[in-house]
Amino acid sequence: MKKYILVGIDETPEAQLALRWAVEAAGAREAPVRVIRAYLNELSRWPALGVEGYVPPPMPLDKYERQLDHAVQYARDRLGYKGGSGWLANEDPAHAILAEAVDAEMVVVGTRSRNKMSAAVLGSVATSVAAKAPCPVVVVRGERRTGPVVVGTDGSPDSEDALRFAFEEAARSGEPLRVVYCWQPQVENAAAIDSTEALLKTWLADSLRPYRDKYPTVAVRASVAAGRAGSRLVKMSKKASLVVVGSRGRGGVAGLLLGSVSQNLLHHAHSPVAIVRRHKES
Repeated sequence: MKKYILVGIDETPEAQLALRWAVEAAGAREAPVRVIRAYLNELSRWPALGVEGYVPPPMPLDKYERQLDHAVQYARDRLGYKGGSGWLANEDPAHAILAEAVDAEMVVVGTRSRNKMSAAVLGSVATSVAAKAPCPVVVVRGERRTGPVVVGTDGSPDSEDALRFAFEEAARSGEPLRVVYCWQPQVENAAAIDSTEALLKTWLADSLRPYRDKYPTVAVRASVAAGRAGSRLVKMSKKASLVVVGSRGRGGVAGLLLGSVSQNLLHHAHSPVAIVRRHKES
């Protein structure tokens, strides 16, 4: 069975942006879209115990079904009848998405605009799905736009999968690819810094050669920058169509499901962000 692009929706405008992003991605891959409209019937699961005669209000299932039907029809109108399917799930949204992600090529979820409350607004769904899904997760913020695909790399196995994903996205979209390696100098000696940076540039060029050979149509620009990767990638996201990172880099702690760079991007990036976890066979 062909793997699908999985997208979670609700009634928010951000979910509609995620749906459009997912359908466009599916069209580029000739893949179907599977839509999940999940809800958690908390009122029926946690009744007001001890209150005589308490009857929980009914869940607006008709409303949820209409939202799902409209989303599935949107996909079918653009991808054909077999291009869209859906599931109305009385489950926690993150749990429902993760259950379906097992057979997905990619998961797409939406999140609200950047602001001081972004960490709280992003909520548990996008964070949990990005941390635990077995496939790449794209967190969509804002309308799809043109611009380079940006990928951060540090030579770790996670970033190798991120590089592969970024090259594939750039090849499909026709957008240029910007590869950045960030490092933090541990000395103040200018000559030592210049020497180290030269070595890093050589290493980066060598590490990208197999990808350049495999994707000859992708226009690639690689750079080495001093500073924190998270801050650098957030800045680059202002002009990017997509920013791609691994779920954890070399600094990742085994007990953490998402590294600091990916967490920072999820909360502060101006563009959609793709979090790529290592393939099981890697």
